Amino acid sequence: MSANEIDFDIPVDRTEVPTLKFDGDTMQSLFGRADLWPSWVADMDFRAAPAVIEALQRRVDHGVFGYEPTRGELAAAIAAWYADRHGWHFRADRILYTPRTLNSLAVLIDLFSGEGDGVIVQPPVFYDFKLLIRAAGRRLVKNPLVLGDGGYEMDFDQLEQVVADQRNSLLILCNPHNPIGRAWHERDLSILLEICRDNGVFVIADEIHGDLCYGRRYTPLASVAADAAQHCATCLSPVKSFNLAGVAGSMIVLEDDDRFARCRHWYDRFEIGKNFVFSTAAMLAAYRDSADWLDRVNDYLRQNVALVRDKLVRDIPGVRLVEPDGTFLLWFDFRELGLDADQLASFLVRDAGIASNPGHWFGREGVGFARINIACPRVRLVAALEQLAKAVRAL
Repeated sequence: MSANEIDFDIPVDRTEVPTLKFDGDTMQSLFGRADLWPSWVADMDFRAAPAVIEALQRRVDHGVFGYEPTRGELAAAIAAWYADRHGWHFRADRILYTPRTLNSLAVLIDLFSGEGDGVIVQPPVFYDFKLLIRAAGRRLVKNPLVLGDGGYEMDFDQLEQVVADQRNSLLILCNPHNPIGRAWHERDLSILLEICRDNGVFVIADEIHGDLCYGRRYTPLASVAADAAQHCATCLSPVKSFNLAGVAGSMIVLEDDDRFARCRHWYDRFEIGKNFVFSTAAMLAAYRDSADWLDRVNDYLRQNVALVRDKLVRDIPGVRLVEPDGTFLLWFDFRELGLDADQLASFLVRDAGIASNPGHWFGREGVGFARINIACPRVRLVAALEQLAKAVRAL
């Protein structure tokens, strides 16, 4: 089957296999109900690219799953993908393979900051950043984003104040930003990099949603200046763009010689990052043979965003969409409904029947908002939006 033969409108029964997103016991424990539309886990309800499925099937059919050598062709395919698709050129031998992106972030925080150091984040932002920072014995330092008529922007004046504190050694950038869907403009990235570089603050760039852009183009932080890659570590993975969270690994790209050596030594020391036969097969097929499938996914997501936008304007007064540049995670603004954080969380579950991520999970800056995953067949999205419309009308 070719990428063009896949119909994303056809629902896939994800309950046929163990699936966190649809697991009734998990939703019961988190939300108090199991009969909800699940939009709280950041994966897609679409079948993977045909090339990936075929590569995995060939590997299974071989029947022997012994040790494999590290394959240079995978690193070459990753480097070629970012060069061709995003204009970012880096050496293939500067890729470090890691089990998960959160593992990458945890290791980088541990290696490149000290006990008690401040790590800067830009809320509202993915909630696990806070957990990782505090688990490492570091201090959470906020550089909150500012929401205006044109969407969220970075507060560079406040950033200059926090980076001036020599106790703050790291900044975690999310690009495109989770949960707001903003793909940061090259100008924004250049200013952020300059401020951090001039104050000795190293940047960890979480860019795992970069391939899922259907508005503004994704610009890798490491590509914005000749020396940009010397002042940042970039976390990458195909798990979001190719829907491979259960099989694929992740990567760190580090071009600074000393930091690369320190990071590689850590992974070698703890015997982490060894290749996994199915992950290798899936990732190679994704980056080498699945561009057409990804283009179709982005087009489908663009249409789903348009559907949401139109439905909110026509039928759901008091709920607004923060316009995204990419990702399949939409940031809904419920503030006009006048509900506090607990009331909104209860409303979405009890009245709308939606298992979403309440905005306050992403920091106090997210109160009044919610993150909702739209990477699903359109018929399911339409039904969920109608549930929301009825709930809002009943308020």
